[in-house]
Amino acid sequence: MAEDDTIRGTNFTCYHAGPKEGWSEFRSEPPLVPRIAPGKQFVRSLIGSAGLEMSLNVVAPGKGIPFLHKHRENDEVYYVVAGKGQFLVDSECIDVSEGSVLRISPSAPRAWRNNSTEPMYFLCIQYRADSEVTGGTSDGVGVEGKPAWPS
Repeated sequence: MAEDDTIRGTNFTCYHAGPKEGWSEFRSEPPLVPRIAPGKQFVRSLIGSAGLEMSLNVVAPGKGIPFLHKHRENDEVYYVVAGKGQFLVDSECIDVSEGSVLRISPSAPRAWRNNSTEPMYFLCIQYRADSEVTGGTSDGVGVEGKPAWPS
């Protein structure tokens, strides 16, 4: 990651990962993952997030995670950005495609594969399963003024 891929401000951090077609250049290595994981990039530390982890992922046609895994404390939410494939959760095979959103509890064994001829792109978001978020707009608070967009 080049330093110029990140913009930091007092109350934000923005990391520019680039178009999804470039995600195949990502590579995560131990100790972040048990084995070298091509097409995977964790962004929690890049964006300075303590409350959740997110990874950007691309799975090549005919490839997949070669082992089952589960988590100790974290739910995972997978959002399929493009392509299609299958997730195996608790021995149940779930077909997914662009726009699919899948939540998996920590204790469920899971794996995924791309059984298609095109790359499958997905986001994986992890957060503490025992946490509770006030959802929707109920946590939002109006702020005085109107947006002042630059010309």
